[in-house]
Amino acid sequence: MNHDTIDVGVASTLVLASCTKRDSLVLENDSDTTIYCSIGKAAVVNEGIRLNANGGSFTIDKACPTEAIYAIHGGAGTKRLLVSYKQV
Repeated sequence: MNHDTIDVGVASTLVLASCTKRDSLVLENDSDTTIYCSIGKAAVVNEGIRLNANGGSFTIDKACPTEAIYAIHGGAGTKRLLVSYKQV
């Protein structure tokens, strides 16, 4: 399992490049602001996968998307997103 810490901005931020061999994915919000994630296209505030502040998370372990993952938030500065994934 690979673990990355990504600083997400107020503009759509690439958090994980596309990969045809991705087997599982966990996104966890380690910040005080809601983060929105998108699969395969730029992230937009108030759309897509919502990760609530202070630990909101999303896990995929079956039919894992191979497209790039993007994230954004509507606060100020950068916010921390924890990304864990496994490649086969």
